[in-house]
Amino acid sequence: MVKKIIRKTSFLILIALFVFAISLLFGARYPQDISPETIESKYLLRSSSFINIDGVKIHFTDEGNGPVLLLLHANYANLIDWDPWVQELSATHRIIRLDIPGHGLSYNDPSGDYSMARTLFLLQKLMDHLEINSFSIAGASLGGTIGLHYASNYSNEVNRLILVSPGALNPRVRGSNEPPHLPKLFNLLTQITPRALVEGLLTGGFGDPSKISEELVTRWHELLLKEGQRDAQMARMKQYISGDIDQIIQSIEAPVLIMWGKKNKVVSVALATEMKNLLVNSPSVEMIIYKNAGHQLVQEIGSETAKDALRYLLENN
Repeated sequence: MVKKIIRKTSFLILIALFVFAISLLFGARYPQDISPETIESKYLLRSSSFINIDGVKIHFTDEGNGPVLLLLHANYANLIDWDPWVQELSATHRIIRLDIPGHGLSYNDPSGDYSMARTLFLLQKLMDHLEINSFSIAGASLGGTIGLHYASNYSNEVNRLILVSPGALNPRVRGSNEPPHLPKLFNLLTQITPRALVEGLLTGGFGDPSKISEELVTRWHELLLKEGQRDAQMARMKQYISGDIDQIIQSIEAPVLIMWGKKNKVVSVALATEMKNLLVNSPSVEMIIYKNAGHQLVQEIGSETAKDALRYLLENN
């Protein structure tokens, strides 16, 4: 009797796995997409606003008063991650933050263009809409690389640049004028995206993984499951080109603060010094190395980095 039950259970499991595999072949997703309405009901902030720029619905916030600071988040991240910075700096600064298209509550780009040029265009149009033409930028990881490109292209607008573990010098993409060649198996990530995948991303980005909260993993995972986001993320990865990043860094004319975690497994801390040495046209470069932190500094030690950013901005006002 027991053997019969085991055989029947095993058969049912095989059938379920077969049906699951077939459904994936026909475009099903696991977990399923979450509607924008459901996601927004959970993650909209009191300060949330949306703007349509060239067909892209972008989520942003505008808080505080004083000199303007634009916050650009990392890949897979979202503007909520900057909460500790907003809490620390909004008393003395006007803080603009946005979800980069394909992230957070921003929608995917109907054009399918997630190139650096397109990202800079949308960003510049947002600042135009807000009538801001003089500001500082703080960018983390991907956001730091976008900040470098923006400061190079619009040097007359950017007063100061805070680079939080920027991925610009990552050897895998550095100096490439061609998009990365991703194995076809990568496409499965748009169909099979378990919570464990997001938890693994964060674990690799923290110096001390015990600091990763359940709330953070849930938020990253659920926002990634928002309708259209997985396809947008994959498109951005496939279209990423660093260009002549060394020359771009050398062209920066704004004062720069570099923040880096000594336990950074994504972009080695040795590259922090290399980046500092490349900033030959910056009038001043300050560097802070956090000995117990990893790549995701904003998520891991948000309050500490926010206090350092505030000190830097006030001292260099």
